[in-house]
Amino acid sequence: MPFSPLRSRSRLVLAALAVLFGAAAGCETLRSAPAPPPPRETDVGAASPPAPVPAPAPAVASVAPPGKHATRHDYYVLYHDFELDKTDLLFAELDALPEQVFGELKLPAGNTVVQVFIFDTQERYERYMSKNYPNLPKRRAYFLAGTRPGIDDLKIYTWMGDHIVTDLRHELTHALLRSVLKEVPLWLDEGLAGYFELPPQQEGVNPQHLDALLRSPFQPNLAKLETFTQVAQMEKPQYREAWAWVHLMLRSGPGAKKVLHQYLQALRTDPNPGPLLPKLREAVPDPEQALVDHLATVEVPKARPRTRGAGAK
Repeated sequence: MPFSPLRSRSRLVLAALAVLFGAAAGCETLRSAPAPPPPRETDVGAASPPAPVPAPAPAVASVAPPGKHATRHDYYVLYHDFELDKTDLLFAELDALPEQVFGELKLPAGNTVVQVFIFDTQERYERYMSKNYPNLPKRRAYFLAGTRPGIDDLKIYTWMGDHIVTDLRHELTHALLRSVLKEVPLWLDEGLAGYFELPPQQEGVNPQHLDALLRSPFQPNLAKLETFTQVAQMEKPQYREAWAWVHLMLRSGPGAKKVLHQYLQALRTDPNPGPLLPKLREAVPDPEQALVDHLATVEVPKARPRTRGAGAK
């Protein structure tokens, strides 16, 4: 595989865009079997808030999930303890995300409703997560998937911070993929989430990842990425590379895109269809060099203002 530095580009523009979209845009979601859900959490697909329970003691209330209000949308239901401004652009972005993901990946729409628990403060979110999922490291948001007889249990936990839109787009991408595929290889799961975590006008370009890849020599190694099964095996360079491979396949030409679409179709019925790289080599003879060349030509679309999302009133 080649070891080629990418051509130099406008570092200042990329750095500014990376800051605009958050110094830690997106979440490095861990795959972890969730602990038994707390009593107030409802079944997937519930359209109403959790059933009322007797007023708990203060210590119990401090680690209860949000549930005072429920805001239902087509593919998800938000649970929150504060009022949300339903005219906020947060909801327009999230409502459009499933169509974008399923449409661009040529997948059928799922029918599992994702439960999204939004805490009003970071402190409450972290206290809840450390109490109920003590083995997980701190992250701004988490997607946790469990399975019960005949149903997928898809839940997202986050808090109303400055990166709420990006974080929810990232985690909802994981949930949408899980709702229609038997399994998603770790590198592909994170690469797709990194691709869709920014709004459609970004054309899948993640300025933070692109900037980091352009600043140093880059040796793509998809064969190695495809061996990873645990998030602990992946660090920031691997998340960046995963995004880059996805962008190559979706944005470089019809041959590579067809390979990805066919691979995703296989994952609908087969949780282990084998590695993707041999299939990609049939369409792109030297995919590693093709990726290096592709990234050197990627242009960052002009940024448009985004709202942080609704806040607690």
